[in-house]
Amino acid sequence: MRAFVLLGVWLLPAGLWSQTPAQPAKPAQPAAAAGAADKKAGEPAKPEPPKPVPPKPESRVVQIKDKGLLFNVRLRPGAPDPGQVVEVFIEMNEVPPVPDPVYGEQIPVKDAQITVEVTDADGAGYTTAYQVHPLQDAGSYGMHFTPARKDNYRLTLKGKHKTGRYEAGTRVPVGIWPFANVDEKGRVKEEAPVADSGRLPAVPAGMKGPSQPATPSAAPSVRSPLQAASPMKLAMRALGQAWADGMAAMYAGRKPDLKQAAFLAEPFRALAEKTAGLGSGEFADLMQHTAQAIGDFERAAKAGKEREALEAFERVGVHHCTRCHFKGRWRIIDDVLKFPGALP
Repeated sequence: MRAFVLLGVWLLPAGLWSQTPAQPAKPAQPAAAAGAADKKAGEPAKPEPPKPVPPKPESRVVQIKDKGLLFNVRLRPGAPDPGQVVEVFIEMNEVPPVPDPVYGEQIPVKDAQITVEVTDADGAGYTTAYQVHPLQDAGSYGMHFTPARKDNYRLTLKGKHKTGRYEAGTRVPVGIWPFANVDEKGRVKEEAPVADSGRLPAVPAGMKGPSQPATPSAAPSVRSPLQAASPMKLAMRALGQAWADGMAAMYAGRKPDLKQAAFLAEPFRALAEKTAGLGSGEFADLMQHTAQAIGDFERAAKAGKEREALEAFERVGVHHCTRCHFKGRWRIIDDVLKFPGALP
């Protein structure tokens, strides 16, 4: 009998011989505990801590091309703030189809006439034209401008070369850091349009602007939907554009274009007279004085008197427009009779 028992044990399948004893079943979890476990498993992952903001670059270089021309544009500072002077250094090179035996693949363009236009991102302000100046190295040019408020400005190079007219541009974010969505060419994604909020233009040389950068209270930090502009706001925008057009006529070339200036001055003066009728009291008087100053500029331009036209146009911008803006738009002075002695 003992032999049959041992033989039976020896003939058992290997799986049954090695099987471990069954574990007792765990008791079912209460419903509340099961729900808590499911909720914990379904919770979103904790967000990663924000990355530290890198320091602003001292300068930034952008390459832009158009019609066989290559522009190396260096901006200093690389991420400017409102009220900070922005220096623009431009290297203009021609890219020949066959490398030049002396210069290679890039030939410096000497004695170029380049106009730089600075435009607000949303088009609610002005486009101001600047004439660049040649620097020491061949094909090198420079200019500077002072943006008055936070914006994503457009900087456009325009001119004429033997290949024809060219136009190439890039973005200059001001008061924006770090940059978002910057591509390899330095172009930055445009922000949504904003409602008109009394924006300041980029201030050209000879035109005084606020001595302090724009404060956060100067404009709403939250973008609001566009609203219909009042007749006064529309008139002031048109006056600003007319003044910028006059700037281009007087300063964009080697010499003032008096014929173009005279053509622009007449509707400019008429617009100032019309704007005076939209207000009363001190504002109406200021606009009438501005219209008279534009009339002086118009007469000098029509007479072909270059020096007188330049002086008259400077008076329009530096004295009349600036005085009105300092009182009614920027609220820097409380009495126009204190201009310019009461400037901060």
